[in-house]
Amino acid sequence: MHPELFGIVKSFGLMLAVSFGVGMWLSVRRARPHGIAAETVLDLVFAVLVSSLIGVRLFYVLTHPGDFHPWYRALFIWDGGLTLYGGIVLAIAVVWWLARRRGVPFLVIADVFAPGVMLGIGITRIGCFLAGCCYGQPCVAPVGVHFPPGSPAWTQFGPVAVLPAQLYSSLGGFGVFGLLLLLERWRPVRGATFGRFLLLYGLVRFTVDFSRYYEPEQVLALGWSNNQWISLGMMAVGVAVLARVCRGEGSADAG
Repeated sequence: MHPELFGIVKSFGLMLAVSFGVGMWLSVRRARPHGIAAETVLDLVFAVLVSSLIGVRLFYVLTHPGDFHPWYRALFIWDGGLTLYGGIVLAIAVVWWLARRRGVPFLVIADVFAPGVMLGIGITRIGCFLAGCCYGQPCVAPVGVHFPPGSPAWTQFGPVAVLPAQLYSSLGGFGVFGLLLLLERWRPVRGATFGRFLLLYGLVRFTVDFSRYYEPEQVLALGWSNNQWISLGMMAVGVAVLARVCRGEGSADAG
């Protein structure tokens, strides 16, 4: 666990900045064959940055209302407390709205952005591991990680090994990133990359969350976390998008 690098740089913040930088570069490159100007992509990336930061904090606050007394502590985003799904959902909604205003087909820009989002997730989850957040369940397996005293995992469980759920998420992000690019070369259908992103990331998140620790109030029916239930919904939407584009409807603007 290294919450700070070189004694001054927050490791999570650095990995988050790197993920946005790499995602922006990749998206600009991927947009060129579609005739989308770099300026348009950069404007949309900035909108994704702002909306995702708002979304990750807002979703966490809504699911952890008792953690913020007085209420204005919810604005202190640097104190931690973020939920990735909130950022993904709000960013998709904002990009859909802005794409309509710019006259850019939503499914095209969604395909452009999807691999970069997964690459960014892979990078950002390394920051989670360095910061010690989003830790896993206690375990006795050789893959268990001992976080130091004072870390969130140590505070919760004491000096026991926990599963490296952050690294599982990181590997899943990198894996889906590679798979999206591979499948895109095999069958380049408009909207298919976006649909696969929703389906595959939902599947990865649903699976990895079995290894992750959640507060009891975040565990819902069947012992699944709220994020796992959202994952099922995300997978269903992904299947619906794929079914639509595979019927040849992806050539029209979805939004």
